[in-house]
Amino acid sequence: MHLKPIYTETNDCKDCYKCIRECPTKAIKVTDNRASVVDSLCIYCGHCVAICPSNAKKVRDGISRAKQLLKEKEQVYVSLAPSFTAEYGNQSKGLLNAIQQLGFTAISETALGAQEVSKQVSNYLKIRQTGVYISSACPVVVELIRKYYPEHTMAITPYMSPMLTHGRMLKHWYGDNIGVVFIGPCIGKKCEADDSDLIDVSLTFKELNDWLESENIQINNNSSSDVNFQPYQAKEGVIYPLDGGMVETIKQENNSGESTFMSFTGQNMVRNALNNIDQLGKDAPLFLELLACETGCLNGPGMSCNSNIASKHLNIQCNYTQRQSCSSNTILEEPSYNIERDFFNIETVESKQFKADEIKSALQSIGKNNVSDELNCSGCGYDTCRDFALALLNGNAETAMCVSYMRMVAHHKATILLQKIPSGVVIIDDNYKVLEMNANFARLLGTETEMCYEANPGMRGADLDKLGSFTKLFRTALLTGKEYYDLPVVENDKSLQLSIFNIQKHKLVTGIIQSAQQPEFRKEIIEKRTREVINKNMETVQKIAFLLGENASYTDSLLNSILDSQNQDNA
Repeated sequence: MHLKPIYTETNDCKDCYKCIRECPTKAIKVTDNRASVVDSLCIYCGHCVAICPSNAKKVRDGISRAKQLLKEKEQVYVSLAPSFTAEYGNQSKGLLNAIQQLGFTAISETALGAQEVSKQVSNYLKIRQTGVYISSACPVVVELIRKYYPEHTMAITPYMSPMLTHGRMLKHWYGDNIGVVFIGPCIGKKCEADDSDLIDVSLTFKELNDWLESENIQINNNSSSDVNFQPYQAKEGVIYPLDGGMVETIKQENNSGESTFMSFTGQNMVRNALNNIDQLGKDAPLFLELLACETGCLNGPGMSCNSNIASKHLNIQCNYTQRQSCSSNTILEEPSYNIERDFFNIETVESKQFKADEIKSALQSIGKNNVSDELNCSGCGYDTCRDFALALLNGNAETAMCVSYMRMVAHHKATILLQKIPSGVVIIDDNYKVLEMNANFARLLGTETEMCYEANPGMRGADLDKLGSFTKLFRTALLTGKEYYDLPVVENDKSLQLSIFNIQKHKLVTGIIQSAQQPEFRKEIIEKRTREVINKNMETVQKIAFLLGENASYTDSLLNSILDSQNQDNA
């Protein structure tokens, strides 16, 4: 059994949820903070591979399988996708020579298969009176329909894709025992090849480039090599990679004007088209050319060329114009190949239905107790909190993915820590306002402050100048970055010790105040309890720091700063 075309290198996954956010079918499952592809939900568009910032999403390597095929078969032919001009330019001699140096018998154009598909689809449409018919050329669109729009499966034209058709043609020309390797821009073709005995291996252009580089083979367009496409060059099929390219070739075969043709590219447009076709095709046949990649196959995920889209488009258009005007093309009179097929050999994705109470419980597990708590921030990768709740119920997500929930958890843990520390603790910002204060700090400052604390727990927003006779020390610490340790202060006739240290220099400082009575005993308690909380909550702190940046690392900084102050005291 083959490894699926797209997989996750879990050790490289940085738990950023970008793949979830970008995946059109949410075919991602997070387990132990690592995202993996759910094959039963995936349509193999390859978008996650293109956008993963840590390159954790990988494409299954086909080079080793192609090398093995070359060892096992006497003759191995390449089916080269027509988008090769978008990757390598219109000078094909150097490319063909380089590919043949890898050990292949010959190179043929997948566009020949495209032309055969267009001819048969054209004939198919001529005998139709009404209805909507969808191209079978794009494996990603076919996968999308079969898994998520099964009601439209019957609308897919019952013919093989150009790749599979070309594979059948090659075996007709050169024998059933040959090997066939497809090379093109599409990751989805790997899955299509896995399910067929017509194509042995599917490679992307990126893989071809890596293979040539590893063999130290250069593409030399000035080569005098006489390598040509076999058995002959394609003609109109070379325009297939463009939006509307297939429609253009069908129109050349079917010029009666009885059918209507439309083309859409990009998954948003494709989905929109699929959502609104039920009432179409009532008066005449409507043919839809649907391509998953925006602007067409020339922008596939297996491309490595960094040239702009206009340049790629121009290369293909120029190649098409040149082929159309070239009179030297010797085109054999081909028999009509049997390329019929159906598309019912795959399970559709069944959406599980959950009760309202189950969804409510899932929302509550991430702190969403009412509608106003549902921020729909997409920090988890899902569009809404309810989508995320459904992912939790389906076992594809973890509660720790909710950024707002984790922020709340971290804040609660920090608050508990402050309250459990036997000394008084206060945190002051650069506006000289209280961000957080524990009850012990208020108690040590006297009855008035303690009453204010009871009315406003935490004293958030309180003015620094109202916190006793030592507020100048806090101002100095914020302005200069200077830290103080075990300063003797007297407040309300109480002998106290005050330490002030930085959390973020010139931005946040923490003050610890404690009774001068039995200071060593209190230091030991503080250090013990602080270390205990750090050990238990480090994982949460690190996750929040990663998701939210500098502000979220506040808890981590606070805890370690407290320890540092204690260690300096004990030194």
